[in-house]
Amino acid sequence: MDEDDFLGENTVENIDMEDDDDDDEAQISPPELIQLMEEAWLNEKFSPEILPHKTEIVEILLGQLAYIEENLKKLKNTDFKRGLHQMEVDRLRFLITSYLRVRVEKIEIYSTHIIEQERLRAQNNEDMYLNQNELVFAQEYEQGLKQHFDSIMSFCPEVTPSPIVAPNLQSMVFLKSKEDVEGVVMDDGSGEDNELIDLTQGSQVLVSYMSVANLVKKGDVHLI
Repeated sequence: MDEDDFLGENTVENIDMEDDDDDDEAQISPPELIQLMEEAWLNEKFSPEILPHKTEIVEILLGQLAYIEENLKKLKNTDFKRGLHQMEVDRLRFLITSYLRVRVEKIEIYSTHIIEQERLRAQNNEDMYLNQNELVFAQEYEQGLKQHFDSIMSFCPEVTPSPIVAPNLQSMVFLKSKEDVEGVVMDDGSGEDNELIDLTQGSQVLVSYMSVANLVKKGDVHLI
């Protein structure tokens, strides 16, 4: 199995890149697909809030990994390339698993807040941040918590429910700019006039997440 066969087809099609200016099906090479997955993982890992899901990328990459593993079975155990490719498969599976685990952890911590935000997005016909499976999990988890607290409060009526836990969007994050971006507002949460900065491609800065949240979601910058 040579290097060109490592991720199956040379071009992976039908990833929705959300390009409003181009209605054609997006085409992306395997290395670019892996890079997008790595960026999605880092963004999710370092972002205080849950980000729009990358289900398409995860599903396509899992399909490609299944293809690789089938090809690996054709190689002899003594073939040096088998070990190298297997390490790469293990690395990518860890990447996907870690990405999904981080999202589940955020759902468990901020379930009430996330469900409310999803309800508002649905009302405004906006794209949802959770995929269908995540939304079902969040709703079932929230219902389980409610039933648990209701049972406790029946024995301890003096116990009051905790306020809704929300992520701290003013927390500081490191980012790397993928594009030249002018006029980024440094939002310090005070509501007063804030400083404007320009980001150059490749620059790395420490800023409050709120200042760059939209840029992260658009893909102009990624967290590191």
